[in-house]
Amino acid sequence: MIQYIEIAIVILLRFIKKILHIIPICENRIIFISQRGSQYSCNPKYLFEYIYRKYGNIYQYIWCLDNKKLIPNGFKKITVVKYLSIKYMWHTLRSKYYISNVVVDPIFPGRKNQIVVNTWHGGGAYKKQDPFTPGYKSRKQFMLTVRKIRAGYTTHYIAACEKFKIYLSKEWAASEQKFLPIGMPRNDLFFSNYSYKEKISEYYNINKELKIVLYAPTFRGLRRSTDYFDFTLKIEKLLKNLENKFKGKYVFLFRGHHFTSIDYIYTDIIDATNYPDMQELLSASDILITDYSSSMWDFSIMYKPCFIYAPDAKKYQAERGFYTPIEEWPFPLAETNDDLTENIYKFDEEEYKKSVRKHHEDLGSYETGSACQQFYQIVFPTQK
Repeated sequence: MIQYIEIAIVILLRFIKKILHIIPICENRIIFISQRGSQYSCNPKYLFEYIYRKYGNIYQYIWCLDNKKLIPNGFKKITVVKYLSIKYMWHTLRSKYYISNVVVDPIFPGRKNQIVVNTWHGGGAYKKQDPFTPGYKSRKQFMLTVRKIRAGYTTHYIAACEKFKIYLSKEWAASEQKFLPIGMPRNDLFFSNYSYKEKISEYYNINKELKIVLYAPTFRGLRRSTDYFDFTLKIEKLLKNLENKFKGKYVFLFRGHHFTSIDYIYTDIIDATNYPDMQELLSASDILITDYSSSMWDFSIMYKPCFIYAPDAKKYQAERGFYTPIEEWPFPLAETNDDLTENIYKFDEEEYKKSVRKHHEDLGSYETGSACQQFYQIVFPTQK
């Protein structure tokens, strides 16, 4: 019964907003939103900065942010609105372009001439996004209805690779023709020769001679929940192993998922969870350790060593599953600290690079470093 009430509410709100469609659309207005207004980050950030710097005052820029101070200095005349506020709703009605890195809310009634883009916030084809995992089955009909509504008014999706397009088009009940085969705008950064190592070192007051290992596990449980992550990774042992294998001293950075909190403070790590740009952290890092986070896809573009530490791999497989079997990933898999130690000492750089290249080929990578440019040329056809 609850799911039918939810469907009725969605339909009612959409009907009310559709009445307001008599209000004209502003052809040069763009809304950008990342993680429902909590961040200035990810693909919307990189698309915004590309369009702003290249085309400037041609457009009106609206950012949906809970904190307007997140907009960096240097960007002028940017309108900031809070998520689901009256101003936000007003601008969704009037803006020609709406660019978000999550699926758009079902109450959003896409207008006939609006361009609604789901850039998503992960590349590759790893953990499944299926909403019918345990805990969601009782709401299956509601989620199916929402999925169809979203697919109806989303005009474009961004795909990092061919397998992403194939799997997610089915997941979101969307036509494959809506997926832009351009790669992720945020990953254009990795095709430049610039490194953010110095910037990150200065930000966290790290000796610039130290190498950086970034630990970035994903969240557990159901989406839109806050999970508490308890370390089982033995940091001191890890650092010694890395120093012996790759030479040099390392510093340990922890990057938690935005849904995840750590339940106590560790004195031997730097908590980089709140650093505003994950891509800059990846650029600065020499080693990445993760479990199922799509950051491994981004990091692989640079061919730097990535290790999988997943002590709950079997459980995660049973409860959620993977699009690409975890055994086929090019990143060495460890379920224990001893396994991780062995993988580090067995690591062969040339073999790893070959495996990563094959992985990109198998998944059909679209990453070329020109995603922002391609996006603009496709989505903004009147402005070349």
